[in-house]
Amino acid sequence: MLIGRRVGAYASLATIFCGFSLPASAAGLVPPVNPACVSSPFGPRVLPGRPLAGTYHYGIDLPAAVGARVVAVAAGEVVSIHRRGAGGLEVALSHGNFITVYAHLGSVSPALAEGRRHVAAGEALGVVGRTGVSYGPHLYFELRIGGERVDPAPYLQLGRCA
Repeated sequence: MLIGRRVGAYASLATIFCGFSLPASAAGLVPPVNPACVSSPFGPRVLPGRPLAGTYHYGIDLPAAVGARVVAVAAGEVVSIHRRGAGGLEVALSHGNFITVYAHLGSVSPALAEGRRHVAAGEALGVVGRTGVSYGPHLYFELRIGGERVDPAPYLQLGRCA
């Protein structure tokens, strides 16, 4: 069920610009790293001299120090933990009506490594690393609603880095 009320100052903007309303289970998302700001936004991009970074960014980059704690934005179930090409070490979580992906991790938390499948909002998933194609330490974060990749920044109420 989609919510019909505002969730923070950006929820209505997310609906207008992204065309998606937050599922009720997505209310109150917490940023996956702290502090958080967007260094590379969702959407088309040109990175001169960095052809491996791709021309369309399906998530957002959140700069953070190597070893910084990465947490689940909401309670969910682990869908996968794997190493995959440009994203390096990735964790994907299902939150019922939406999926989140956390990439460029240095390692996963011991609980996930030992097979834990359910995580709480704010629970550690791992730490930021430099796996995959990375031009500096950061977390790549992706949000999928109804199978579509959408800009997660409005849902997390995050702005561009200064």
